[in-house]
Amino acid sequence: MTVFYKDFEPEDLPVPGKQVMHLIQYVLREDVSMETLSRLISVNPALTAQLLRLVNSAFFGFRHRIKTISEAVVALGLDRLKNLVLCFAVKEALSKKEIPGFDGDSFWEDSIRRGVAARQIGILVKGSVEEAFTAGVLQDIGLLVLFFMEPEKADRWPLLRALLPEDRHKMEAELFHAGHDSVGALLAHQWNLPKSYVLAMDHHHRLFSETRIKVPIPLQGTDVLSGMLHLSDLCNAFYTCHDKSGALMGLKKKAGLMFGLTGDEVASLLSSLPDLVMDISNVLSLTLGNQPGFDRIMEQAGQKLVEDNISYQELTWRLQRSLKERDGYASGLKKELDAAREIQKRLQPEGNLFSGIRAFNIPASYLSGDFFDYFQKEDGRIYFCLGDVSGKGTGAALLMAKAVSMFRCLCRVVTDISTVVEIMNNELCETAVRGMFVTFVGGWFDPGSKDLMMLNVGHPPPFLVDEKGIIRVEATDPPLGVLPGILHPAKRFSLKNRRLYLYTDGFTEGRLRKAGSKILEGQLGIKGFLRWLVQSRNLSLDEQTAFIREQCRIQLEPRSDDLTLMILSGE
Repeated sequence: MTVFYKDFEPEDLPVPGKQVMHLIQYVLREDVSMETLSRLISVNPALTAQLLRLVNSAFFGFRHRIKTISEAVVALGLDRLKNLVLCFAVKEALSKKEIPGFDGDSFWEDSIRRGVAARQIGILVKGSVEEAFTAGVLQDIGLLVLFFMEPEKADRWPLLRALLPEDRHKMEAELFHAGHDSVGALLAHQWNLPKSYVLAMDHHHRLFSETRIKVPIPLQGTDVLSGMLHLSDLCNAFYTCHDKSGALMGLKKKAGLMFGLTGDEVASLLSSLPDLVMDISNVLSLTLGNQPGFDRIMEQAGQKLVEDNISYQELTWRLQRSLKERDGYASGLKKELDAAREIQKRLQPEGNLFSGIRAFNIPASYLSGDFFDYFQKEDGRIYFCLGDVSGKGTGAALLMAKAVSMFRCLCRVVTDISTVVEIMNNELCETAVRGMFVTFVGGWFDPGSKDLMMLNVGHPPPFLVDEKGIIRVEATDPPLGVLPGILHPAKRFSLKNRRLYLYTDGFTEGRLRKAGSKILEGQLGIKGFLRWLVQSRNLSLDEQTAFIREQCRIQLEPRSDDLTLMILSGE
C-alpha cells in the first residue's frame, strides 16, 4: 500500500541513535565550545575516523597532517566543523537501516556529488560554502526515507537516477505520491535541523521548475541556498542521467539566470567534481566505479546530440513517408466510403415520387445507420418503412442496407405486412453480430381509400396528427434481431385528413443549442419535437419538411446522431 508523507507519524521516520542525536543537538546550539564538541566527536570512533580522513584529503588541502579532532577543530574552524559533523551524523543515522535491493553506495555517491557541487557553487557566488556542502549532501535524503517506507520499490532507483531532476521529481510523485523535497524537509524539521536547511530542501524543486525560470531572478535569503541546491542537482545529473546534453544546457541556462555564471565557469565547476567526489567517497568508504572525467562526459553528450540530430532527420523522413502513405490510404478509403454512401442513397427513394410522401435523412457521420424506403405496388398501395440500427459506423450501415433491402424484396412477393416483418426478424436473429438490432416501423398506405396498415417494433412512437389531436402508435414488440419466432400484428388506421410522422430518436435525443452560441441546453425531447410538428401543421408537405430541416440546423447540435423523418399525408 502506498504511504502518503502527510500521514507519517514521528515514529515512522528514521531516528538517530541517542549518541548521534545528542551530537546533532549540541552542534546546533549557539554556545558550542571546542572542547565539548571534540569530546562528543571522539566518543564516536566511526565519525572520528571519517572526519580525520576528510580533513587530511585533497578536499581541504592542508599541508600538515592532522591527527586529532582538537587539531581538526583548530584547522577547520568551529562553523565549518559543525556543518561537517552535522552532515556525517545524519548520514550515519540514515545508513544504519539497509534496504534490500537498494544500491546505497550510488545514492550516497550522488549525495556527495551534490554537496561538492553546492560547495563549489558557493565559492563562485560567494555564498555560505560549508552550509551549501551539508545542505547539498542532505537535499535528497527524503528519497531514502521513501524507499525506507516502501522497500519493495527499491528496483526503481536506477530508473529514477537516470532521469533529469524535474523528470525524476514527477516520477517520484507517480511512484510514491510524494516528493523527496517535501519528505526531506519533514525529516529535517523532525530532527530540528537548521531552518535554512529545511526551507532549502523543501523549495529546491518548486521554486526553480522549467516553467518558472525564464528570466533572471534576484535570489535573496533562503532562496539563495535553494538555488545552489537546484544547480547542484543538475551538476549531479550531468554525470548520472541519460540526457547529459539536456542536463548541461539546463545547468548553464539556470546558472546564468540565477547567479550570472558563465558557460566557462559552469564547465570548470563540472570538471572539478570527479576528483573531489572520489576523495570524499574514499573517506566515507563508499564503493564507486570509475569516475568518468568531464571531457569524456562532454564527448558522450556531443555524440548524443549528433545521434539525436540523425534520429531527428530520420524521424522526419519516416514521418513524411508515413504521411504520404496515410494520404494514400485516406484517399482509397474515401473512395470506398463515397461508393458506400452512394449505395446507401440509392437504397432510399430520391425526389418526390408521390404527392403524399416526403422524407429525408441527415447522417451524423459519413455513413448512416438510419434508413427509410417507400414504393408503390401494382395494386396501388404504397409500402413504406423507417428504421434505426443500433450502433454507428460501417457495421450499422451494412445492417441498415440488409434490412431495407429485405423489406423491399419481401414486400414484392408477400402481401401481409406482419409476415414480411416476421421473416425479417427471423433472418436478422440468425445473422446478427455483436448484439446489434433494428428498431422498425413499416406498413402500407392506400392513396384511394386512405386506409393505413402499420406496425411498430421497438421504435419511437409515430404520430398521427389531425385537427382533433395526436395519436401515438406505441411499439408492440421488441426490435428486430432480438427474439426469433415472433408474429408482429399490424394495426389498421385511417389517414384521411391526417398526417403520419415517422422519425428516429436523433430528433428526440438531439442536444439543443442556446441561440447564437455553442452552449448546450439539454435534449429536444418528445414535447419539443411535437412542438415543431404542431407549429408547421398547416404548411404544405414541402414547406413543413423544409421548416423541420431548418430547425435541426439552427437548434440542434450537428452530427450528434442520425436524423431521419418521413411524413405521409392523407389530406
